[in-house]
Amino acid sequence: MEKIITKYLEHQVKDIDTIKGIVTIAINAFNVEDSDGDISLPGSFKRTFKNNGNTIQHWLNHDRDKLIGVPIKLYEDKEHAIAVSQLNINKQLGKDVFEDYKLFAEHEKTLQHSVRVLPVKFEEDRSGDHYTRKVSEWKLIMEYSTLYGWGANQNTPLLDIKEMKDLEIMMREGNYSDEKAKLIEDTYIKLKKLIDSQDTQETDPSALDEANIKRFYSLIKI
Repeated sequence: MEKIITKYLEHQVKDIDTIKGIVTIAINAFNVEDSDGDISLPGSFKRTFKNNGNTIQHWLNHDRDKLIGVPIKLYEDKEHAIAVSQLNINKQLGKDVFEDYKLFAEHEKTLQHSVRVLPVKFEEDRSGDHYTRKVSEWKLIMEYSTLYGWGANQNTPLLDIKEMKDLEIMMREGNYSDEKAKLIEDTYIKLKKLIDSQDTQETDPSALDEANIKRFYSLIKI
C-alpha cells in the first residue's frame, strides 16, 4: 500500500489580496521531477479537488492546531495545482501569517509551502539506477501548509545563511503581535549564536553537523 508523502514547493506565491487576506499559491508543479523521483502530470489533482476539496484546510507547519485559512478555490493551470486561500485575519495567528506574506512580497520573496498527498494512479520507471514515477492521480490528504522552516526540502535541509536576512527583515519591518515579534527576535539570536559557534571558516550552513541541523529546525518553527 502506498504511503502518504509530503511535497514541498518553494517560491510559488501567485497573488496576494492585501485587503481581504487572500493568497493564491501553487501547491504542486507539473512535469517536474522532484526529490522523490515523482513527476506529477497535468490533471493529477483534478479528481481530488472535486471529490474532497471541501474537506481540505490550510495549516501552518502541518500543525492541526494551527488552522490559518480555508481554500475558496482549488484548480489547475498548465503548470501547477493551485489553491486560492482565505486566511483568517480576524485571529492573531492568521493575521501574523498574512503579514509575512505581504512583507516577503514587498522584498520579492515568498514563504514556502508543502502538501500531503497519496499517489493513486501512477507508472514506475526503473531504468538503470534511476527511479522515476509518473503520477496521473494524487489524493490530497487533509491539508496544505505554509511553512516557517527554510530549506524544508528533505534533500536540502538548509539553504543558505542569507536566509538570516529574512529574519532581519521580519524584525525590522514586520507588523506583528508582540508575542510573534519576540519569537522572531529570540529565534534570530539563538540561530546566530548557533552558526557563530561552529568552529569552521565555511559559510555554507550544510557544514553544520546533524545535531545542530536538528537544533536549527527546532528554532525556526516560529
